[in-house]
Amino acid sequence: MTSIIKVKMNTCEKTHVITAEMNEEGSVDVHIDSDCEKIQDFGKKLKGLTVTDVTDFYKSKLNDPEIRGAIGFVCLVTNAVVHAVWMEYEMLSERHAKKAKHNSVIYDEKWTGGET
Repeated sequence: MTSIIKVKMNTCEKTHVITAEMNEEGSVDVHIDSDCEKIQDFGKKLKGLTVTDVTDFYKSKLNDPEIRGAIGFVCLVTNAVVHAVWMEYEMLSERHAKKAKHNSVIYDEKWTGGET
């Protein structure tokens, strides 16, 4: 199975498509199509992700400064990578993902003029 997640970062006006796929060794390779150079560089380093990379924050390759690079803390791409890899490891079912459709960060109404 191939897992695909789209991230629309309205705060920086960037869009990212994360594709995760189980490889022959049983780990997951990730490809990111993005209009952000920082995310493109990050995506090139995401081969062979293991369960540890998506369950142990401190041991995860996703948090390694050499891999993460200059990605800001508010960027949702790393979380989306976790979700895509979880789907590949069947830790998040396709049925549940279809039911949920998306997760959101919604800013307070006083800043946005209303919920979007």
